[in-house]
Formats: sequence, structure tokens, C-alpha cells
Amino acid sequence: MTTTLKFFILIFAVIFLKCSFKSDTVFQDDKTFDNISDSLILVNYKYEVIKDYIEDTDSMSREHIDSILSENRINIVNSNVFYSPDNSFKIFTIEMESCGAYCNSDWKSWIHFNLKEKEKIKQIDFTTIDTIYKLPDHNYLIIDNSSRRPASVMTVYCETAHLISFSLDSIITHAIVKSKQENYFGFCQENGVNMEESPYIKYDADKKLLTYQYGNNYLYSQGLDIDTIRQGELKYINGQFVFEKENITVNNREKQDGEN
Repeated sequence: MTTTLKFFILIFAVIFLKCSFKSDTVFQDDKTFDNISDSLILVNYKYEVIKDYIEDTDSMSREHIDSILSENRINIVNSNVFYSPDNSFKIFTIEMESCGAYCNSDWKSWIHFNLKEKEKIKQIDFTTIDTIYKLPDHNYLIIDNSSRRPASVMTVYCETAHLISFSLDSIITHAIVKSKQENYFGFCQENGVNMEESPYIKYDADKKLLTYQYGNNYLYSQGLDIDTIRQGELKYINGQFVFEKENITVNNREKQDGEN
């Protein structure tokens, strides 16, 4: 085989791979780009997730697998790669949706780190990554989010903040709030809360301040049309977040309707 022929075969292979995986969205620095290597890894993770739902996928064609998933109302709705600001690690996430009377998602995620030396891979509990921040003390703040529909008249939106670091071959998860033991900080908000702004967790790197807002409404669970809205701040001090303040606003919508 001549050198010229080998070159054209290589070019054709690259073009084919780009076309095959162009539907996979890969994020880095808020820009979308095609990464063939990571697209291939995503495909492998997709099939690993599918094995949780279908046995003996190795003997099936892709069309057969798609047909079984469709018949059972199961679908991969998102498959992404998220990069740390310094490109020291990347997180692959697969969101699998299954539908009965209504649809809900499950997530699987893997973190690849030590990328410049001998790459390490570990499965980790993240949903859809929103933002990754590099903090002082060699720590990283990761904010993810998810949505679910536990009942036909109820949807739930969740946001969670995780604080992690790396040591040799290990990932260290830190208690994000100094006064608590949980290795995360977050909330879940049901639909029906009357708020001017959407729920959020945000981090201001200049002020080293984590702010949050979310609400709860008790009409579905307790029959009380009351909104409880929480707004708070946590300060990043010596490798941990410390509560600064939380303001709680209570709106009795039943009473307001009665007054009107």
C-alpha cells in the first residue's frame, strides 16, 4: 500500500468518525467542539449503561438494541463530557430516561483524572454538570443539576454542590459545609413555588462566596398553599464552606387570596 493511499484512508477514517459522533456534545470553556477520542469513550459508556437494561448486547446489532429500547420507552437523552478549567480532569455523564405513566431519568458518570501521566478512571455520583470551579487549596467545586417527575402533578428540580480534590490515585470528597458531615450541599424544589427568580447555586470566585436560592410549597404534601423561600450565603475559608447567613421568606398564598 502506497503512502498516498494510506494518507487518504486515514483522512476518510477521521471524516467518518466525525460524522458518526457529531450528535455528541462536548463542552470545554463554554464552547462546543468535536473530540473524536472522547466521542468514542462516550459510545463505550453508552453501551455500558445499556447493559443495565438489556442483556447480551454483544450479540445484537445497534438497530436491534434501539428497537428494544424504543419498545420499552427507554432512551439516552444526554451524553456529555465536561472539563475542569485547568483541563486536569474530565467528567463523562450519561442520562438515561425511562418512561411509564411519566418519564424519569437516571445518571451514570465517570471521572478521568491524572490526565498528563497515567490516566485514572473512577465512577462517581454526578448528574448533569452545570459548572466546575477551581478553588484555592487544590480543591474543585462542582455544581450539577437534575429534574424528576415523582408524580403526575409534580416535578422536582435539584441542584447540588460537591467539593473534591485528588491525592495520587484517589478522589477525595470533602464535607462542603463545615458544621455538617454530608459530602455535598444542595436542594430539591418542587413545582408550584411562586418565585421571581429560578432556583440556583452560584459561586463568586472573587468574593469566595457560594450563594443559593430555592423554595418549597406545601400544597401537594400537606394541603397548605404556603411558599417558603430560602436565600443564603456560604464563605470559602481554609478549604471549607462556612455558613454566613440564610434569609427565609414565608408567603401564605391562601391568606393573600382570601384578602383579595
